Amino acid sequence: MRSTLEPVEPTKVRINVVVEPDELRPAIDRTARRLSREVRVPGFRKGKVPRQVIEARIGRDTLLAEAIEQEAVPEFYAKAIAEHGVQPLSRAQVEPPDYHDGEPLEFSATFEVKPELDLPPYRGIQVERPALEVTDEHVDAQLERLRERVAQLEVIGRPLAKGDYAQIDLRATYHTDEIPELTRSDFLYEVGSGTVVPKLDEELEGKRKGDILRFNATLPEEAGEELAGREVTFQVLVKEAKAKVLPKLDDDFAQEASEFDTLDELRADLRQKLEEAATAQVASELETRVLQAYVDQVDVPLPESLVHDELHYRADRFAQQLGMMGVTLDQWLEATEQTREGIEADLRAQAERAVKAQLVLEAVAAAEGLEATDDEVEAEIRRQAQRVGRDPEEVRRALTQRGDGLIRGDILRTKALAFLVEHAEQVDAEP
Repeated sequence: MRSTLEPVEPTKVRINVVVEPDELRPAIDRTARRLSREVRVPGFRKGKVPRQVIEARIGRDTLLAEAIEQEAVPEFYAKAIAEHGVQPLSRAQVEPPDYHDGEPLEFSATFEVKPELDLPPYRGIQVERPALEVTDEHVDAQLERLRERVAQLEVIGRPLAKGDYAQIDLRATYHTDEIPELTRSDFLYEVGSGTVVPKLDEELEGKRKGDILRFNATLPEEAGEELAGREVTFQVLVKEAKAKVLPKLDDDFAQEASEFDTLDELRADLRQKLEEAATAQVASELETRVLQAYVDQVDVPLPESLVHDELHYRADRFAQQLGMMGVTLDQWLEATEQTREGIEADLRAQAERAVKAQLVLEAVAAAEGLEATDDEVEAEIRRQAQRVGRDPEEVRRALTQRGDGLIRGDILRTKALAFLVEHAEQVDAEP
């Protein structure tokens, strides 16, 4: 067998294969044996039909065409791929061979491959280092959230005001039909939250325990497709009026809200956690800036098969997110004032940026001779298993079916990005 490889486009190559008649004969023999098991010939059992009978029944040309398409082309295509050390990204488009019995078989196959990139210098990428300073105000905000979490509700004798809580019996009817979704007993409602209808907040302000309210209101779009736009009658009984009482910021509060004995210890712990989060956020933002700054310098022809796979993944993830929010695509488009075409264009642009970044990082990893060791692959398998709550062996088997190239690729790209960041020239920014 002889083969040559030639570029067709920046992301496509053509492999040309020549197979001598002697090399082709085993493929023809295998096809004849297979057909002897499949073709029914009166007087012969399956698998026992002689070769000459098979040829006489289906014709020599049919036998050769079947052998070339089903046996020879796949076999010698795979050998040629291995010989040239290329990794196809797409299914090969094989030009139908024009074969004459007794002559060499010649065929060509075209497929996508990753492009060879001409990398500009990647050491010394200049970026502004992001700054995130943890201040006393940040710590105070965390303390306020803690106070809100442990706050108590106390009965009040004054009229209800915004921010107070009303314990109510709420009944909603449309004409004479009760609406179960809006009818509740002993419902603790925050005045001013607007979670039912705005008019409920207006009616509750200034009311006291024992007051009975009756009013009509039009339901908003958030009520759902069946209820939105209906004018509904509400009846409300105010059973109790309550106010949120925040604890004092002292050592007793620290002991109630945390494992610490003093407020100073709690403050110090909150500051430390905020600073750790800020450090992680700065590191993540720095990676984003370095990668974007370098990728913008590289001309990357994009293989359509990689873009298609990435686009499919992002579209599926977007659909899952909508499902988790309980909204349809049409509802999302209406709420965000977008179009299907706009969403599709945005997802495609994201996919193209992601593929471009992946190819650049892989090229940097190759240029620096970075490797993903077996120990690193094993550690990543265990990390993924722990994250999804599954046994590492189960994750390993799933990966073995697809090969561990995905994990090795992730490790290599992570190492390449860390290399770029480590060798970047960082200029501090204002907090």
